[in-house]
Amino acid sequence: MVKIFIIDDEVVLHKLYKDVFAIKGHEVIADAYDGEEAIKVFSKLNPKPDVIILDHRMPNKDGLTCMKEILEIDPNAKIVFISADANVREQAIKNGAISFGLKPVTIRHILELVENAASS
Repeated sequence: MVKIFIIDDEVVLHKLYKDVFAIKGHEVIADAYDGEEAIKVFSKLNPKPDVIILDHRMPNKDGLTCMKEILEIDPNAKIVFISADANVREQAIKNGAISFGLKPVTIRHILELVENAASS
């Protein structure tokens, strides 16, 4: 079972991800809807998640800034970066993301990204 933290401003994606991950035996242990909230939630999580799904375009703090701060708290955090903007792929990977998914991402692909990140 993979413990997952979802950071995305799209509420409907949280529900979809939770349903899909539950079917596969994984657990969403925390949610955040913007980058600022994500840092507050992540710093209090104990134990830390196995994988973080992180959106790029969010209010209050974008995904790249959020990822940098999460990795300062926990350099071993495994982040699956998700964005509709393909131009941030290289920067996300260079700055510490395990992998990158381009929105809209299929259910099969998000499962693959999360499971691969957890086992890396």
